Amino acid sequence: MSWQAYVDNQLLGTGKIAQAAIYGHNGSLWATSPGFSLNNEEITTLVEAFDDAEKIQANGIYANGVKYFALSHDKTNIHGKKGNDGIVAEKTTQAVIIGIYKEGTVAGQANKVVGDLGDYLRNLSYVSINLKLNFVQLIIILRKIGQLLLF
Repeated sequence: MSWQAYVDNQLLGTGKIAQAAIYGHNGSLWATSPGFSLNNEEITTLVEAFDDAEKIQANGIYANGVKYFALSHDKTNIHGKKGNDGIVAEKTTQAVIIGIYKEGTVAGQANKVVGDLGDYLRNLSYVSINLKLNFVQLIIILRKIGQLLLF
């Protein structure tokens, strides 16, 4: 599935997320909904906040020029609010998923949608890493078998 398909189907398609984007940890844009983007300072601050939330606690979370009050944060999830609207950001191994929800969506629903996609992507990375390790282990075993057959 393409990054844009994740935005369109897994986020916007739920009806719980009004705007969304997926960025790399380096700030590169991978996919977005129409009319939604974060400038360099916004995405840099957001990515850094997963490790040190001091800046968003003091100044808020900015996305697409809108300021949200930082409500909660940890190493993989950040949640902010502005009136009845809010922002949820989820950090995966390589990406940051950002979802904006509007009045009518409960914060927990939006958090679940974005969090579920984050969990899915983290699990894909885990599977990918394990497959690579298993392939390397297989090559080592085959080489050892080959050496035994030569003796």
